[in-house]
Amino acid sequence: MASYTITISSEAELQEYWEDVNAPNFAFSYNEQTLDDCTENEDGTWTATYETIELTETNTFTYIVDGAPDATIILSPGEYGVRPGSQRR
Repeated sequence: MASYTITISSEAELQEYWEDVNAPNFAFSYNEQTLDDCTENEDGTWTATYETIELTETNTFTYIVDGAPDATIILSPGEYGVRPGSQRR
């Protein structure tokens, strides 16, 4: 797991989830719950943090989709969940 920081400009942005097209069915979010938990910048923005998933070997994940038979996804080694514009901590 790697930690990242990113500049955000609103509470709504802080509450957003994002996906990585290379890791279907995974959603990522920020560590902070409110803007008060973030570091305030001098320009009316805040710095938020989040973690990614780092796999060192191939992993298989199985999950249920809307009551249908189990679906399986295989993820290769790598990092998943990096949001564009982020800086690694």
